Amino acid sequence: MSTELMDEVEKYLSEMGVRYQRGEGYFASLWKIGDGSYMVAVLVGDDWITITADIVNREKLRDDIDFYKHLLKAHFTLAEVRYHLDEEGNLGASTTIPVEGLNKESFSSRFDSVLFAIDYFVNSIAPMFGIEVD
Repeated sequence: MSTELMDEVEKYLSEMGVRYQRGEGYFASLWKIGDGSYMVAVLVGDDWITITADIVNREKLRDDIDFYKHLLKAHFTLAEVRYHLDEEGNLGASTTIPVEGLNKESFSSRFDSVLFAIDYFVNSIAPMFGIEVD
């Protein structure tokens, strides 16, 4: 991860009006969606930029095949973003951008797709399955 690449991503975030904190190889930005607050992280690597956010802790998810079927359908339907489970089973949303194809439009679109995925889960999927989010 180069300083130039970090500076380029920082420029995009600033131009988008995003409030963020810069760390070593990452940016963090807190977003209020529904009744909850969600930390969106932009992880800057040598070849890929990953934009990711945790949505719901494992203990709040349903062990229900219909829930996971619906989640997979949403995963397929939503453009540029995916739902994922981390090693502990917590649900998140993420997207990746190859550094080679990085530009402001692709970065902005991918960043917004993660925010949309959070909002879609909070306002459409969670209520359908009685999942409390905060």
